[in-house]
Amino acid sequence: MNNSDLQQMDVKNCAAVSLMEELWQIENREVLQMLDGGRGGLALQIAGPLGSISLAAALPNAGTVELAVADDRSVFAPDCAITDLAELPVRTASLDTLVLLHTLERQARPLALIDEMDRVLVEDGELVIAGFNPYSLFGLFSRKRQYDITPYRHSPAKVRHWLELTDLQVERTVSNYFRPPIASQRWRGRTEMFDRLGLRLLPGRGALYVLRARKRTYRITPVGIDLAAVRQLGGAGLPGAVRQGLRQNRDQG
Repeated sequence: MNNSDLQQMDVKNCAAVSLMEELWQIENREVLQMLDGGRGGLALQIAGPLGSISLAAALPNAGTVELAVADDRSVFAPDCAITDLAELPVRTASLDTLVLLHTLERQARPLALIDEMDRVLVEDGELVIAGFNPYSLFGLFSRKRQYDITPYRHSPAKVRHWLELTDLQVERTVSNYFRPPIASQRWRGRTEMFDRLGLRLLPGRGALYVLRARKRTYRITPVGIDLAAVRQLGGAGLPGAVRQGLRQNRDQG
């Protein structure tokens, strides 16, 4: 390989990094806008392949913790705790805020991870998830290329459906970056019209999606039967099975 080929490879790699940096800037902005800056308690972030947000600055009233997926250990700082996602090393109902950056896309069993999210969040806890949309132009054309940085990709509709199986209720979803993966920053700038058209015509088909969910636990308070009133009415208006049960209860008493 001659010097010319090496120079071309260096230029290509720099351009590729520039594209991923552009995606990270968008993702970072969208995630920060999703967070409730006034929340306290404990906040945890699992950083993604594009980077990690400044969680302490975004949530000044909260204590913050950062985890890294075990496979990405070499990417993050040595003081970052490591998890393999099989079971989050967090106590049940202990987190007020949970931020997952492309974490579902690195888990072979995403439903198990979603159960873990539900377990560790407190009631009314906030969950923010960022991911790549496989049905975007970026998702369709980035597979088998240098931008294929996650083993799995799930559409925001699928993630929403999974969350609906738990107490996690989706409140808002945003989608951004409607352009194909173009390495050249010069040519990428000429496709900005895709973003304008995508936001207007296909608002859910951006390369990046960020959604916010909240843990809602609805409790049903059973309402008892006023037996004194029922005796006065003689059971009139009650279903036959209920009247029979009341008679059996009276006879046994």
